[in-house]
Amino acid sequence: MNFSYLRYFFIKDPYKSQSLKTSGKTLLNIIIFSKDRACQLDSLLRSIKENFQYTPDTVSVLYKSSNADFEKGYKKAKNKHILTAINWLRETDFQSDVKNLVSSMKPECLIMFLVDDNIVFRKIDITPLILSFQHKHLFISLRASLLYKRDKNLPVFSKTEELLEWRWKIQRKKSTTWNYPLSVDGNIYHAVRMQQILKDITFAAPNSFESAMHDYRKSKWVRQITKALSPVKPSLFNNPLNKVQTEGKTWHKSIDPNFINDKYLDDQLIDNSKLYNCNPIDTHHDCGLNFVTDSHH
Repeated sequence: MNFSYLRYFFIKDPYKSQSLKTSGKTLLNIIIFSKDRACQLDSLLRSIKENFQYTPDTVSVLYKSSNADFEKGYKKAKNKHILTAINWLRETDFQSDVKNLVSSMKPECLIMFLVDDNIVFRKIDITPLILSFQHKHLFISLRASLLYKRDKNLPVFSKTEELLEWRWKIQRKKSTTWNYPLSVDGNIYHAVRMQQILKDITFAAPNSFESAMHDYRKSKWVRQITKALSPVKPSLFNNPLNKVQTEGKTWHKSIDPNFINDKYLDDQLIDNSKLYNCNPIDTHHDCGLNFVTDSHH
């Protein structure tokens, strides 16, 4: 047994001590991470409002701006979405902020993490998924797809009609979406399990947060929760216009965040209609960058 397995070997599944059962009224908390991308965040928030047909209990935006112009962008986003109950939190220490936010939630709730360049591109009611989300399921993925060619090795599905159910596995080579259980891009979890995970890991920003969780999947109790769920058709993808985090390497276009922010401050919005019709072929898909004038100005 290597160190990564041994490190978390004796930690137990906290869910087993809970009397939990999901229903169509189970509370969902959405946590969005954003840095210097108020315009892209605005696009995501509009897509949630227009396409996500399950009212979340809370939407929290943990944001960071590296200069005054980016801060103006977030001020504009706050004013634009003032009628939506969003909990805006300026980042002070990312790890502490995330841990405090998650620990404050009721264990029987659900949590979904998002990043600001995610898009809910298709209307989806996740009620059937939540009704089916049981103790044996570790996560719900809103972006796994049978159509994406990069994920060639499909799992064996035990359900394939209203939703997909499969057994996720730890892969020695690069993990596919089907076998990537702990993600900040549109995966849903039981809050009590995420609270346990956060007690045991350290991180500094969204990329290292996901990386630490990915390593944690090797722990004994996580490996024993073998099932996962997703809709038959994906409803979320990542529109990688640029990279603002300093951690790790991820594929992206190289559009200057300042350029996009200046457009946003000049009352230009990302044209979501183009994103809704682009038919992504991967979890990270370039749909281009198209603006439309904000009709409220």
